[in-house]
Amino acid sequence: MKKIVVWLILSISVMGMLAGCSKKNNDDNLDNNLISPTPEVTDDEDVQEDNEDNNLVDGVDLEDFVPLENPVVKEEYDYKDYIKLGQYKGIEVKVDKLDVTEEDIDVIIQMDLLDNGSTPVEVTDRDVRLGDVVNIDFIGYHKGEPFEGGAAEGFELTVGSKVFISGFEEQLVGAQIGNEIDVNVVFPTNYNNTDLAGEPAVFKVKVNGIKNFELTEDFVKETMGFETEAEYRDSIRQELVLEYADRMIRQKENEVYTAVINGSEITMPENLLEYYEEDIKTMYTNEAAIYGMDLETILSIYGSSMEEFEQDAKAYAKNMVIRELIIKAISNAEGIEITEDEFQTTVAQYAAQYGYESNEEFLEQADTEMLRQDLLFYKIIEFLVAEAVEI
Repeated sequence: MKKIVVWLILSISVMGMLAGCSKKNNDDNLDNNLISPTPEVTDDEDVQEDNEDNNLVDGVDLEDFVPLENPVVKEEYDYKDYIKLGQYKGIEVKVDKLDVTEEDIDVIIQMDLLDNGSTPVEVTDRDVRLGDVVNIDFIGYHKGEPFEGGAAEGFELTVGSKVFISGFEEQLVGAQIGNEIDVNVVFPTNYNNTDLAGEPAVFKVKVNGIKNFELTEDFVKETMGFETEAEYRDSIRQELVLEYADRMIRQKENEVYTAVINGSEITMPENLLEYYEEDIKTMYTNEAAIYGMDLETILSIYGSSMEEFEQDAKAYAKNMVIRELIIKAISNAEGIEITEDEFQTTVAQYAAQYGYESNEEFLEQADTEMLRQDLLFYKIIEFLVAEAVEI
C-alpha cells in the first residue's frame, strides 16, 4: 500500500497550489470551489488500514498495478524565451488584519453542533444571522447569463463557514425566509474557470429555511470535553487566532505572487501546457483504475463532470506553466536553489509520515523532480515575501 500512497501524494503535491502560494491549504481554493470543486485526491485512511496486509483495493493488487505514464514528453526549452520578469522585489502589499470576534466563535460552535449530530431548531421568526444553517436555492449570472455550475436547489450552508466565494455568505445575513435577494461577488483572479476569473457575478438567492442549534451544558461537557462554556469558547478563540494569523500570511503570499505574475510578460510554451494538462488527466485515470473505475465515474464521485474536469485541467496546466516559468526566472536571477540537506530533510519527513523505513525506500517511489520543484517554489515565495513592503 505504501507504494501507491506515495505515488498519489507526490503526483498531486501541487493540486492545492492553483494559486501557487502556500504549503498549507489555501483559502482561495475555497473560492475556486464555489459550486463544482476541482476534485482532490485523498488517500482513504480506512481503505489503507483495511488493506494494509493484503495490499488490495477493490480487488486490485497494488503490487501488480502499473500506473499509466503521461503521454506527453516535456521538451527542453529556454525559459527566457517565454518570460520577462517585471518587479518582483519591494512589492507593496496590504494585508487585511483579521481579529477574532464573538460572532466568529458562534459560527464555529454552530458548525460543531452540526457536525456532531445535534438536533436543529427551525427558525421562523427572524432573518438570517451568522452561524445559521440556511437552505437556499440560487442561480449565478455572469454578464446577464447563467453560468455552468453556478446553480443549486435546496443547498444547505452554514453562514460564516467561508465555504463559498468571498462575500457570498456575508450578504445572506439579514435575508428573510421566502424572499429572493441579489448577492454580488467578484471571482478571484485565480479562479479555475478562466471565463469567470476576476469577473463580477450576481447570484439570485432564495432562502427556503433557517435552522439553528442550541448549545447545551451536556454538549460542552460530554461531546466537546470542556468543564464550562467559557473554556470551550476560549479554546475556539485560541485556534482561530492561529488560523487567522496563518491566513494573513497566505494572503500576503498570494498578493505578492499575483503581483509578480501581473507585472511579468509571459507566453505559454505549448508543449508545457500539454504536458501539465495530460499529467493531471493521467493522475486521475490512474486513481480511477486503482478502484476499478474509469475516469468519468471517479469524477462523478468527486462531484465533477468530464466537461468541468476538462476546464479545470486546462486551468491547472496554465497555472503550473506560469509557476514553472516564475521558478526558473527568479531562481536563476537570484541564485536560489534547494540544497541537498534541505531536500533530504523534507524526504525524511515524508518517509516518516508514510511509514517508509528509509529515505532511499521513499525516493524509489517519489517524483523527485516535482518534489524539488515544490521545495524551490516555497523558497522563492519566502524570498518574495521577505522582500515585499507591507503598507
